[in-house]
Amino acid sequence: MAESSYAPLPEDSRLPRGNLVQPTVTGEADVSAPVAEATLWSALREHGDTAARDALIARYLPYAKAQAAMLYARRTHDAFEFEEYHQFAVVGLMESLERYDPQQGAQFKTYVTPRIVGSVLNGLERLSEQQQQIGLRRRLAAERAASLASEPLSEGNPQKLLRELGEIGLGIALGILLEGTGMVVCEEEGLPDNAYSRIELRQLRHQIWHLVQHLTDRERGVIRLHYQQQKPFDEVAAELGVTKGRVSQLHQQALRRLQTLVARQARCDVAY
Repeated sequence: MAESSYAPLPEDSRLPRGNLVQPTVTGEADVSAPVAEATLWSALREHGDTAARDALIARYLPYAKAQAAMLYARRTHDAFEFEEYHQFAVVGLMESLERYDPQQGAQFKTYVTPRIVGSVLNGLERLSEQQQQIGLRRRLAAERAASLASEPLSEGNPQKLLRELGEIGLGIALGILLEGTGMVVCEEEGLPDNAYSRIELRQLRHQIWHLVQHLTDRERGVIRLHYQQQKPFDEVAAELGVTKGRVSQLHQQALRRLQTLVARQARCDVAY
């Protein structure tokens, strides 16, 4: 039986409960936990033991959560919930578990701590950038739709109304094809899985950008700044030295001119 390193207190000793010190037990119990962990690492590294891996994950998940909680408590804004912090902390733990080499001498907790913190901070930075770019995409889309629908729609004439709505829809479709690939969302998002359809759409996008060369200088400038460089109308206006309203007009003119050019090219292709 393991012996206590503390002598027993006299029976008449009375200490407050909060000041009671638990004795440290010497003997095999002192090293049982480290030995068990060393065994798990050996089984994982030498034999790829999945049970050992699961046991190590279960052992350190609370530590990863504690690190996430510490970073969450120190946050300077409330843009993200604790779950985001926790998720990235677990990612850091899992990556460290795959890379840690116990033969290097460092304890795993020493090794994993900066990697958990780095995973959380880097993950939140990427997430913040994605949210900003998604917000920008929505703003750009709203500006384009407002530009195309700047004139009141016809009332009392269903055929003319449908034609005007069709023109707006075509303008939005052209805008989607013109849009550049510098944003977080990949240019292939939402495209058909069929390889031939992807090729056709890519070729159509290339043809439309070729037709942009036939626009006026100002129209071409608006299209390039807005779609290739992802600049909102107010920034385009500042760069071109015109008003935001004028940029909206030039954008509308450019897309309508492109519609005409696309239709003309389609007729030529059919005739050919």
